[in-house]
Amino acid sequence: MSKLAILGPNPAWQKTLFFPDFTKGAVNRARKMEELASGKGINFCRALGCSGQSSFTLIQFSGGDNGAKLDAALKKTDMEFISIPVSGPTRCCTTCLDENAQIMTELIEPSFPASADEVQAMLDAFEKTLSQASGAAFCGSLPDGTDPALYVKAALLAAKYGALLLIDACRDLDEVFASGAAIVLKINKEELEKLSGIPGVAPGMKKLFKEFPSLKYAAITDGPGTAFASDGTQLASYTLPPLPYVASPLGCGDTASAVLLSELCSNMALFPAFQKALAAASANCLNPTPGKFLPEEAAKLLPAYTLAKL
Repeated sequence: MSKLAILGPNPAWQKTLFFPDFTKGAVNRARKMEELASGKGINFCRALGCSGQSSFTLIQFSGGDNGAKLDAALKKTDMEFISIPVSGPTRCCTTCLDENAQIMTELIEPSFPASADEVQAMLDAFEKTLSQASGAAFCGSLPDGTDPALYVKAALLAAKYGALLLIDACRDLDEVFASGAAIVLKINKEELEKLSGIPGVAPGMKKLFKEFPSLKYAAITDGPGTAFASDGTQLASYTLPPLPYVASPLGCGDTASAVLLSELCSNMALFPAFQKALAAASANCLNPTPGKFLPEEAAKLLPAYTLAKL
């Protein structure tokens, strides 16, 4: 079983409010509320636990009352994690889910910068975990105002230990790509266009593979729309099957990232690995917990894909 080192520097205490209907500009009364530990790193690791293909350690920042609640909740699970104490409070994110229209509105509180000492503590924990890992992931953006060199230094560590590095972020990546690490980029279509600076998935991918020789694989999602993956030579397009219902789309991208990296580190080829990742992301929609899915439901939702030259 492969071992993965996961950086999730910006977690959140997640509240999800369920509304029969949600009307903008009106008073909306929720039918129910659920609270849980979340953020891209936590959702990623929750999906890894459902997949069962890899062991892992999550390294995250944690501070204030929300951080204490988040840590307490994770201790009740079997998730292996390291929380780096920070002076700033962990943010709270609130999702308003319109169950009738199946539309989600996300409200995200500001986050606070980690100090130089706190960043170094995270890097030290990451390196210790990497020494036993074959893969690593950067999940989401850094807390506001945190030195972007954190991801650059972490990428250099991934290169040092020969870990396959999945990146689920689209800002401040030039030096990360220059680190020498073998990189899997998993972002959505909108993020690809921001990163490449040009419209269209195929042209955007071509530009990234040309500019960044360390880019090994790219995988692009677009909600329920067509998804794409490329190894720099071939381009696969994936048609996702329709779902019988959607409990919540929250965590689908994190689920796809987790399963993709886990399968790649288990020696599965890119195109079938992303097929499994997308099926798991679809299965994640069938329950309200971000990053949670049933493998047997995912097995029924494998998307069809076709190959073409990039």
